[in-house]
Amino acid sequence: MRINCLSCGHKVDLDDAYDDFEGQIKCFPCGAVLEIKTDQAKLKKIKIATMPARGLSRSRRMQAVPIG
Repeated sequence: MRINCLSCGHKVDLDDAYDDFEGQIKCFPCGAVLEIKTDQAKLKKIKIATMPARGLSRSRRMQAVPIG
């Protein structure tokens, strides 16, 4: 599954572990924390939980990890 960060637009590739997931993921290029809910490998809800700090450098790769 692939989603776009609502803060910076980078693409996030989520593996099968996120097919049925509710929680937070972090966009490493911009630092935003996204609250997502997926069901049967489909995105049901996405919103920004916290905005990134200003002045962070952006990398070319996007990674997602659960928080908490």
